[in-house]
Amino acid sequence: MLHGAASLFLALAIIVALCQLLQRLCARIRQPVVIGEMIAGVILGPSLLGALLPDAQRALFNPDVLSALDVISQVGLVLFMFTVGLEFSPSKNRGSASVGIGVSLIGVAVPLALGVGFVYLVHDHTPLLPDGVPLLVGALFVGLLLAITAFPVMARIIDEQGLTNTRYGSLSLAAGAIDDVGAWILMAVVLAMAGATATGAVWLAVGGLAGFVVVLLLLRPLLRRVWATGFGEGGKGIAVALTLMLLCAWVTEGIGVHGVIGAFALGVIFPPGDVSERMIAVVRPVTVALFLPLFFAYSGLQTDFRALASPAALAVGAALVAIAFIAKLGSCSVTAKIFGETWYDSTRIGFLMNTRGLMQLVALNIGLQAGLVAPPLFAMIVVVAIVTTLAAVPGLTLVDRIEARRATVEKVEQAPAPINDAATSPGQPHARTRRGRRRGGDTEHVHHTGEPPAFP
Repeated sequence: MLHGAASLFLALAIIVALCQLLQRLCARIRQPVVIGEMIAGVILGPSLLGALLPDAQRALFNPDVLSALDVISQVGLVLFMFTVGLEFSPSKNRGSASVGIGVSLIGVAVPLALGVGFVYLVHDHTPLLPDGVPLLVGALFVGLLLAITAFPVMARIIDEQGLTNTRYGSLSLAAGAIDDVGAWILMAVVLAMAGATATGAVWLAVGGLAGFVVVLLLLRPLLRRVWATGFGEGGKGIAVALTLMLLCAWVTEGIGVHGVIGAFALGVIFPPGDVSERMIAVVRPVTVALFLPLFFAYSGLQTDFRALASPAALAVGAALVAIAFIAKLGSCSVTAKIFGETWYDSTRIGFLMNTRGLMQLVALNIGLQAGLVAPPLFAMIVVVAIVTTLAAVPGLTLVDRIEARRATVEKVEQAPAPINDAATSPGQPHARTRRGRRRGGDTEHVHHTGEPPAFP
């Protein structure tokens, strides 16, 4: 039996290799590669490997390995969220600001409200929260889990499908970015409420938000001035950026809010330029290839679908998936339509905003560490993350087909009717065809007569 570093290295190799294999399979069926990473974690967890080969699963992922995976995945998450913040650019989305703000606000408010109401409705029948968690705090956390959009996954889908230059692609990026920022700020408040007394929670929440504003208002111009002097040239700039990232993660972790929020905030206000580009070019590939698969594996190792074995748990899980679709896809689609988009583009925006994937699992693991999530709820949210992400590309394809079919029908209906000369033969009367086209998209009426045309 392997021990120490040897068992950790073996576990890392298996995780990365399985993720690479499933990523290739997902790419073949035009699904986001993050789906493969999510499924890899489930395969290696107690739901599959643990059920088929429990001894091997426990030996491969022993407590020491799990503890190391937890720490490594947390560092990877902080790095990843920092690069996500670096890529977030409010200036790119100003042209779509009004629609994006409207879609994002409704896209957070409706799932949040329905999630809170759902927890209150089913809590007495199927407890979703661990003992000792205040019902309001737990309900707010579930609502936020449903409200989150996986902005990085959505951006990857838009890029892979060639939608970056489309209007609905730009609107979705704008709405998703605003959605993520708002949802993470609310998440900070809920985590602060969960980690303190009622009075202390208020102060922690206010302090966290105030600190976020201070970072935005003060640190950004300071960094700009420092970077303008050439201080960040060469490898020194990356080292300074990583140091600041770790300090921000330490501060937010210390006040009771997860470190990824501090890293994301720093990324958002970090001045664009050579250092940011090199961070994205150098750090991001390693993070995506190594650290994110470890995070998904760790999430899968915490997921036990046997917790959904009872009919009541299955019913609650199915209802949660349905609510997730109705709340996010429905509210974002209707809101985009209200702002003047076509139903086709509105539905596309809804499918893209409905993508939960990575960010929902990040928030879910944060809630697990904070003691806000029970095993049945953890399994349910993993299902929501996988199903909503899986639905994005097929949903977009379906809308494209419906729009193309409708456009073909309208083109045929609006085409001018051909003029057919009546063919005559000896002894046969002239054949005359009268075509009448009813306006408004109705069917074409054709009337044949055997009478010769009447002239006045």
